[in-house]
Amino acid sequence: MTPDTDSGNPTAIHPAHPAPVAGARRAVSGAAAHAAGVLERAGRVALAGPWGAGKTTVLEDVLRTLPSGSGSGSVRTRTVLRVTTVEGDRDHVFGALAQMLSHCGPARLAVLSGRQSEVVDRILHRGADEPLAASEQLPARLAVTALLASGRWILAVDGAQWLDPASADVLGYALRTLAPPGLTAIVTERVHGRAQSAARLLGGHPAQVDVDPLDAEETATLLDAHGLPTRWAGPLQSHCGGHPLLTSVSCTALARLPASQRHRPAMTEQTVDAAGAWLHATLGEPARHTLMLAALTSRPSLPLLLRAGRSDAEEHLAQAQAAGVLSVDPASAVHFTAAALARAAARSGARPLRAAAHLTLARAVGDPVHEVRHRALAADLPDQGLAEDTETAAATAREAGERALAAELFLLAAEITPPARSATRIRRLSCAAQEAACAGSVDIARQAADALAASRAEPTDQVAALLAVVDAHGQAISDLEPLLARCRELATGHPELLAAVELRAAIAANVAHSAPERALRAAGRAAELAAAGGHRPLQAAALTMRARMERVLGTADAPGTLAEALALGIPAQHSGIRNSAQYLAARHAVFDDRLAEARDRLLELLALAEHEGDSEDLVDIWRSLAEVDTRLGACAPALAWADQAVRLSTGAGLSMGPAWYTAALTQSAAGSFAAALRTASCGARASQEEGDGLYVSRNLWVMGAVQLHTGDVADAVVSLTAVAEAERHVPLADPGMFRWQPDAVEAFTCAGRIDLARALLERARPALGRAGADSGPGAALDRAHGILLARGGAVEEASVLLHRTAVAFEGLGLPLEQARTLLALGRVERARRRQAAARAAWEAARAVFDDTGARPWQELTRELLDRAGGPAPATGQTPGPAPGASRLTESESRLADLICQGATNQQAAQHMFISVKTVEGMLSRVYRKLGVRSRTQLGAARAAATP
Repeated sequence: MTPDTDSGNPTAIHPAHPAPVAGARRAVSGAAAHAAGVLERAGRVALAGPWGAGKTTVLEDVLRTLPSGSGSGSVRTRTVLRVTTVEGDRDHVFGALAQMLSHCGPARLAVLSGRQSEVVDRILHRGADEPLAASEQLPARLAVTALLASGRWILAVDGAQWLDPASADVLGYALRTLAPPGLTAIVTERVHGRAQSAARLLGGHPAQVDVDPLDAEETATLLDAHGLPTRWAGPLQSHCGGHPLLTSVSCTALARLPASQRHRPAMTEQTVDAAGAWLHATLGEPARHTLMLAALTSRPSLPLLLRAGRSDAEEHLAQAQAAGVLSVDPASAVHFTAAALARAAARSGARPLRAAAHLTLARAVGDPVHEVRHRALAADLPDQGLAEDTETAAATAREAGERALAAELFLLAAEITPPARSATRIRRLSCAAQEAACAGSVDIARQAADALAASRAEPTDQVAALLAVVDAHGQAISDLEPLLARCRELATGHPELLAAVELRAAIAANVAHSAPERALRAAGRAAELAAAGGHRPLQAAALTMRARMERVLGTADAPGTLAEALALGIPAQHSGIRNSAQYLAARHAVFDDRLAEARDRLLELLALAEHEGDSEDLVDIWRSLAEVDTRLGACAPALAWADQAVRLSTGAGLSMGPAWYTAALTQSAAGSFAAALRTASCGARASQEEGDGLYVSRNLWVMGAVQLHTGDVADAVVSLTAVAEAERHVPLADPGMFRWQPDAVEAFTCAGRIDLARALLERARPALGRAGADSGPGAALDRAHGILLARGGAVEEASVLLHRTAVAFEGLGLPLEQARTLLALGRVERARRRQAAARAAWEAARAVFDDTGARPWQELTRELLDRAGGPAPATGQTPGPAPGASRLTESESRLADLICQGATNQQAAQHMFISVKTVEGMLSRVYRKLGVRSRTQLGAARAAATP
């Protein structure tokens, strides 16, 4: 038996509530909270997860955090009896029982009869290799069951997969005999999937809680706890797959690096070593050899491994899948759960063995591009013919849109190019840098740029490679000014090169320094230089950037500049779809709330990006679609778009601030306020660390808005004041691009900072331009103004303004904004002591939220209605429910009453503050639920139900 290394006194009897160490308690994970709840309710729970997932930690958290107190059937006043196992324990007969019994002490064993005491003594003193006699099992069952029946216990078994069969039989018998609340139990098992050993021990079909991998936000929290940049969450998720132990090892190793080496989170040797330990702990040598082959190929699959001579590949993959090392999809493709596991598997053999494996894979792979890749990776010396084949394969990968593979192949081709062919090598390095920029592969871009500098390549090649490094960094460009300065130095006398440098300078000024005027000047210089150099694609990109900055600054020139960029006729995919004039045209439609047009444009660009774009193109388009669908009230699609953007940003190692901002925005409308607040907080931290002021402000806006919606006004003011300070340098910024001002006015109003609210409202109005109140931002400012009026006592004026604003939002096709305005209207009507009008407004809001699936707003509205209570019946009346009325929502019931009173659809819509179309849909549901087909039948059904 091996003691539990995470516990000071591993196998002794532990009190259920040890005193907090140094006055602090470790935070309980979601799995621990879930398991503790199951244990309280059902009395039995299994914890499952792969090697290093944190099962022991969760078990300890469950035991440590059970609340104090007493109660019938609760686990709160019980004593914990702990058993911990390791792999060799399966061969030690009654080893687990001996461990458990050795810590009970004479006083607890005194309850046993003389015969039972002899059995226990025999278990405690039997030899390690002594075989089990058939006559021992039943007495052991009875003795242990008698002991466990004598007290109130929580049996905690850590490692059911390694229990010796004799102990498992005895403990299983006791657990079957002493049902909860007599004996409760929590059992862990190292497994990826169903915990069968734990289920056999606990009996029947016990509840199972899986210790899930960390998500990107949890990884960001762990990074922050180690004093590391949370923007590293994406790469670390890719390296570690959310595996708690690997992530913890990575954070510890990265935290020890000197600050000069903390530019990007490289996969540490300690992480790979830990992943190797995982492989050795769970798989035999033959399975590890199969996994080495899988890790060395870009597209591992069962058929490929069989063709490579691994006849037992199916069995080996099943073992690895059970260990949580990889997954095999329905198409037989193999996916490692963490990049560190793939690297550890690839390194499991020495260089000669890996070279031989690459040659084996080259014969088995069946794809000419990957065949060449394996031959190049097996090469130790320059080879002109192989280098040419590798360059051809790289070009093929590029045409297929596999930019990361193309970058790797161009770099491989350069590395095996004979030294005498320096010009060819330089060309291949340049191609590698360009493809790496498109793929966001910073490491390959830097390798290529460094190799070009060492080769004394021409300034054109060196500048192009250095700019590729800039582009590969995505949003994290705050520290790249020295690189741009070096580019300007090398580009002197080359207008086309200087244009490219100035374009990146414009992007950096906007993203990293929040300096749109500086960005506008740089973009203008870039456009002039590109025109002078005759480079139309670069000119179009620079004009697009200039139009973007003109829109930010609220100038009237933006449409003309964008039209000029579009007129150059450059395909959207030429320099990155996200940078194209076509994409900016779609974004302008989003800013102007021309949402149907925006969606059509974005879906057209999405089809293009799926075939010819890169990861950043897809992420930006998905983010824009999420924003559009959120405003349209299409909540489920919005969440799906945002989730795709987060997952690809994480997997591709892109900047997380923008993706987390969009996710938080959609969660605040369609998911949950708690998730939105958590995600926005991560996004703000990540953007701050990257120097991305643009998305610091946007994430802070979502944080402030959610804090406002959930009643945390003080924190909302802090968050939105920070946004106001950051945006002060752009007094006339287009409010359609960044819609923070209405929430800030509302927050300041609710906090009683009326002068600040009025001043912001007055500053924001002029930026609306000609659209004014007829726009989405204008209507949002009107809503904020209405709330400000109500706070000042002008409740009647506020009511009129909010009613008009709700109608305006409906006309603009912004249902969530319409419903939110109805909530504000209801609060004003309640302040006017018009309870029926308040309830009508809230019912109308709930109908919209129900139709759109806006979950957090449904909850908020339900709380308002619950507090308001139902309308009182007239004196002397005690109406009962109409037939089917129990199935009608309050909104549907109210509509039915209005129709029965003779209201037209138009009149009902006005009375309920909803559209005629919504009335028609709701009335159809009422007819269907009540089994009627006309207004006459509806009236009769309602009348028949009233006594």
